[in-house]
Amino acid sequence: MDATPTGYTQSRHCSRDTWGRIATVGLASVLYGWLGIGSLHVALAQEPSRAPQESERGKSVQQGTDTPATNEPDAASEQKREDSPREHRFLPPRLRPKLTQEELEEAERLRALAAKYGTDPTAIVGRVQLSSQYADLPHGARLSDTVARVDLPFRSNWLLRVDTPFHRWLDPNRSGISSAQGLGNLSALLGWRAYNTPEYAFFIGAASTFPTASDNSLSSGKYTVGPFIATGRFLPQWESFLFGVFQHSVSAGGDPSRAAISLTQANVQINTIWADRWWSTVQGAWQVNWEMKAKSSMTFEVELGRNVVGRWGMYLRPGVGIWGNDVAGAYDWNVEIGTRYMFKSF
Repeated sequence: MDATPTGYTQSRHCSRDTWGRIATVGLASVLYGWLGIGSLHVALAQEPSRAPQESERGKSVQQGTDTPATNEPDAASEQKREDSPREHRFLPPRLRPKLTQEELEEAERLRALAAKYGTDPTAIVGRVQLSSQYADLPHGARLSDTVARVDLPFRSNWLLRVDTPFHRWLDPNRSGISSAQGLGNLSALLGWRAYNTPEYAFFIGAASTFPTASDNSLSSGKYTVGPFIATGRFLPQWESFLFGVFQHSVSAGGDPSRAAISLTQANVQINTIWADRWWSTVQGAWQVNWEMKAKSSMTFEVELGRNVVGRWGMYLRPGVGIWGNDVAGAYDWNVEIGTRYMFKSF
């Protein structure tokens, strides 16, 4: 459901809102540039490590048969050091997960399964997903929507996501038009996985929505843009993953007669793989609508899914509203079903 505030922004807040939108659009632009520079930096940073290895190989070739046989163990130890994983310096030592070798191998196995089943928000993996939800809203209103999601991975650490929603809502207490159905606002995400190990991952991107809805009552009428951040951490004691997702959206153009948008969304998930074919996800989602005097809402959802065959899976996801059910995007209760097919990156 589109995040559309119910009232217009007061005139005395215009200056503040304008500067807030300018700052966020600027932040999103910096993120786009930083994503490209970061990818180039990673590629360049790998080059110096190859040069010493090539130099050592050159010296060995020049020595030829004059090299004593006693040097063979040194060469073996040199190769062993090259093959050993490098120390990860992205996180300070105190924040790095402390895992044994056995726990590290288990984390790597479960990370691969989470990516295969589509439950890891930091994974760079292809996806074709179709989901449908029914939500019971306050004051007798109801909403049902179907979302087609396509994830396209490229260059090993980049991901492009496109969501196409179809909405249908009914509000018998609303004067005038009491129902509507049709295409909703198209949304897109471009992101880069900046750090990836079996025990920890970090994904950053920029998300946008576009006023493509077939009916004004199904759309906010605004373009939105903002940052998107996802992290994942292995919990060895539970053999599960702790995922966190943060997104902030502000309006950046569109219908000037429609209300401005400034919405923050954050959720925390615990994802567990059961018997290598089943999975569960427990999620708490929180959002703040800054255009409604920072009014907030929270929902709680549980997803249960099963891998059917290969990379095809299905899931059921019921949820309940905790507070702030009248905030856009919240509900009294809902239930969602979906199916997804995951494929490897290009």
